[in-house]
Amino acid sequence: MCGNARCGSTLLCRALSDTGVAGRPAEYFLTWPDPLPDHNPPLTQFWEHSELARSNGVSTREDYLRLVYRLGTTPNGVFGAKLMWNYTPYALASFQQMPQFAGLDAAAVLTAAFPDLRVVHLVRRDRLRQAVSWLRAAQDGVWLTSDTEPARPSGTPAYDRDVIAGMMDLITTGEQAWLDLYAQLGLQPLEVAYEDLLTPEGYDAAVRSILRHLDLPDDVAIPAPRTRRQADRINDEWVQRFGEEVQARG
Repeated sequence: MCGNARCGSTLLCRALSDTGVAGRPAEYFLTWPDPLPDHNPPLTQFWEHSELARSNGVSTREDYLRLVYRLGTTPNGVFGAKLMWNYTPYALASFQQMPQFAGLDAAAVLTAAFPDLRVVHLVRRDRLRQAVSWLRAAQDGVWLTSDTEPARPSGTPAYDRDVIAGMMDLITTGEQAWLDLYAQLGLQPLEVAYEDLLTPEGYDAAVRSILRHLDLPDDVAIPAPRTRRQADRINDEWVQRFGEEVQARG
């Protein structure tokens, strides 16, 4: 599962995991160039220093990769993972520091790490709302909510036109970077739009289309979504304000 921040990836990854046949995609390879202990969720420079590694008694990167393959694989042998572009270059560098991936370019790393690779590319048509959602989550620390995961804001969101514009640029850059990488891989991803997941019919159709993309039977039961939509009047107000300010500036 590939995309850019705030594209609905957690919603869709949990849906695939809940089918029991499409792997258990999650952000196993989340990394950053420097440790950020105050970030929520915590970002660590190396996967073997992560909470997932510590909780499973793993201390080397090779053992971490074996752990991830096990955790991310459903009984039918399908493995799933999620990558967002803003940290993918760092994740690739972490692979390349391992002997078995040393000297390989990005496409070769992914091909070696994930044999028979299939890609689901998740996009959000409304990049302004995507950027607004990204800014709010970065400010208040609420990246998802569900029946068992209530919102616990750690900060107060504040409108910032320049940051929103910058995040829209990052999303645009990330989308093109993914397309360039797919071309290097020589594969055609299945594109799914976040907006199509907002109705029960669209959600069901999207999950079944992914199952077919993975050459899996699509006649399994599709469980209800496990995350809630977070957008509220603040998002609407920021979107309207940004549009008005852009129009006023010509």
